[in-house]
Amino acid sequence: MRQCVLVVLSLLFFANPVLADQRRDGTTAKVSSERTTTVSWYNHGTKTANGEKYNPHALTVAHKSLPFGTIVKFTNPDNNHTVYARVNDRGPYIRGREFDLSMKCAQLLGFKDKGVMKLKVQIL
Repeated sequence: MRQCVLVVLSLLFFANPVLADQRRDGTTAKVSSERTTTVSWYNHGTKTANGEKYNPHALTVAHKSLPFGTIVKFTNPDNNHTVYARVNDRGPYIRGREFDLSMKCAQLLGFKDKGVMKLKVQIL
Protein backbone atom coordinates (compact mmCIF):
# COMPACT_ATOMS: atom_id res chain seq x y z
CA MET A 1 0.00 0.00 0.00
CA ARG A 2 2.82 2.43 0.86
CA GLN A 3 4.42 1.79 -2.52
CA CYS A 4 1.11 2.57 -4.23
CA VAL A 5 0.80 5.86 -2.34
CA LEU A 6 4.38 6.79 -3.25
CA VAL A 7 3.76 6.01 -6.91
CA VAL A 8 0.57 8.09 -6.89
CA LEU A 9 2.34 11.03 -5.25
CA SER A 10 5.20 10.80 -7.72
CA LEU A 11 2.83 10.74 -10.68
CA LEU A 12 0.90 13.74 -9.37
CA PHE A 13 3.98 15.85 -8.86
CA PHE A 14 5.68 14.87 -12.12
CA ALA A 15 2.47 15.26 -14.14
CA ASN A 16 1.77 18.60 -12.46
CA PRO A 17 4.81 20.86 -12.09
CA VAL A 18 3.06 22.89 -9.39
CA LEU A 19 3.93 21.72 -5.90
CA ALA A 20 1.19 21.53 -3.30
CA ASP A 21 2.28 24.76 -1.60
CA GLN A 22 2.71 26.88 -4.72
CA ARG A 23 0.00 27.76 -7.23
CA ARG A 24 0.42 28.48 -10.93
CA ASP A 25 -0.01 32.19 -10.29
CA GLY A 26 2.89 32.21 -7.81
CA THR A 27 0.79 32.60 -4.69
CA THR A 28 1.23 30.23 -1.78
CA ALA A 29 -1.62 27.94 -0.80
CA LYS A 30 -2.49 27.24 2.82
CA VAL A 31 -2.94 23.63 3.85
CA SER A 32 -6.41 23.24 5.29
CA SER A 33 -7.30 21.15 8.28
CA GLU A 34 -8.92 17.80 7.62
CA ARG A 35 -12.72 17.78 7.50
CA THR A 36 -15.48 15.48 6.28
CA THR A 37 -17.61 16.25 3.24
CA THR A 38 -19.88 14.52 0.73
CA VAL A 39 -18.33 13.51 -2.58
CA SER A 40 -19.38 11.60 -5.67
CA TRP A 41 -17.60 10.28 -8.74
CA TYR A 42 -18.18 10.74 -12.44
CA ASN A 43 -17.24 8.99 -15.65
CA HIS A 44 -18.50 11.21 -18.44
CA GLY A 45 -17.48 14.14 -20.53
CA THR A 46 -14.82 14.65 -23.15
CA LYS A 47 -13.14 17.82 -21.94
CA THR A 48 -12.56 19.18 -18.47
CA ALA A 49 -13.04 22.83 -17.55
CA ASN A 50 -9.29 23.51 -17.76
CA GLY A 51 -9.18 22.16 -21.35
CA GLU A 52 -7.69 18.72 -20.67
CA LYS A 53 -9.23 15.62 -22.16
CA TYR A 54 -11.20 13.83 -19.42
CA ASN A 55 -9.43 10.65 -18.33
CA PRO A 56 -11.44 8.40 -15.97
CA HIS A 57 -8.20 6.59 -15.06
CA ALA A 58 -6.40 9.74 -13.87
CA LEU A 59 -6.40 10.94 -10.27
CA THR A 60 -8.36 14.10 -10.88
CA VAL A 61 -11.28 15.87 -9.25
CA ALA A 62 -13.87 18.55 -9.97
CA HIS A 63 -14.64 21.40 -7.56
CA LYS A 64 -16.68 24.56 -8.07
CA SER A 65 -14.06 27.10 -7.00
CA LEU A 66 -10.65 25.64 -6.06
CA PRO A 67 -7.91 26.74 -8.48
CA PHE A 68 -6.89 24.26 -11.17
CA GLY A 69 -3.81 22.34 -10.08
CA THR A 70 -4.76 22.27 -6.40
CA ILE A 71 -3.94 18.92 -4.78
CA VAL A 72 -6.58 17.46 -2.47
CA LYS A 73 -6.10 14.51 -0.12
CA PHE A 74 -9.13 12.21 0.23
CA THR A 75 -9.39 9.50 2.89
CA ASN A 76 -12.15 6.93 3.20
CA PRO A 77 -12.85 6.60 6.96
CA ASP A 78 -14.33 3.11 6.46
CA ASN A 79 -11.16 1.50 5.06
CA ASN A 80 -8.46 4.19 5.61
CA HIS A 81 -7.56 4.27 1.88
CA THR A 82 -6.08 7.59 0.79
CA VAL A 83 -5.83 9.24 -2.64
CA TYR A 84 -4.23 12.53 -3.70
CA ALA A 85 -6.06 14.10 -6.64
CA ARG A 86 -5.56 17.22 -8.74
CA VAL A 87 -8.37 19.71 -9.44
CA ASN A 88 -8.86 20.01 -13.22
CA ASP A 89 -12.62 20.40 -13.65
CA ARG A 90 -15.65 22.26 -12.30
CA GLY A 91 -18.59 20.72 -10.47
CA PRO A 92 -20.41 18.93 -8.99
CA TYR A 93 -23.66 20.69 -9.70
CA ILE A 94 -25.79 18.56 -7.40
CA ARG A 95 -26.81 20.11 -4.08
CA GLY A 96 -24.96 18.77 -1.05
CA ARG A 97 -21.86 17.50 -2.88
CA GLU A 98 -18.55 19.31 -2.76
CA PHE A 99 -16.31 17.22 -5.03
CA ASP A 100 -16.71 14.95 -8.07
CA LEU A 101 -13.86 12.45 -8.24
CA SER A 102 -12.68 10.53 -11.28
CA MET A 103 -13.65 6.87 -11.56
CA LYS A 104 -10.10 5.78 -10.63
CA CYS A 105 -10.20 7.79 -7.39
CA ALA A 106 -13.52 6.17 -6.47
CA GLN A 107 -12.09 2.70 -7.17
CA LEU A 108 -8.97 3.30 -5.08
CA LEU A 109 -11.02 4.72 -2.21
CA GLY A 110 -13.46 1.81 -2.38
CA PHE A 111 -16.75 3.62 -2.99
CA LYS A 112 -17.28 3.14 -6.72
CA ASP A 113 -20.30 0.90 -6.16
CA LYS A 114 -21.87 3.39 -3.72
CA GLY A 115 -21.58 6.46 -5.96
CA VAL A 116 -21.76 9.00 -3.13
CA MET A 117 -19.88 8.94 0.17
CA LYS A 118 -18.62 11.08 3.03
CA LEU A 119 -14.82 11.30 2.90
CA LYS A 120 -12.18 13.07 4.93
CA VAL A 121 -10.76 15.90 2.82
CA GLN A 122 -7.67 18.04 3.17
CA ILE A 123 -6.73 20.73 0.65
CA LEU A 124 -2.97 20.82 0.25
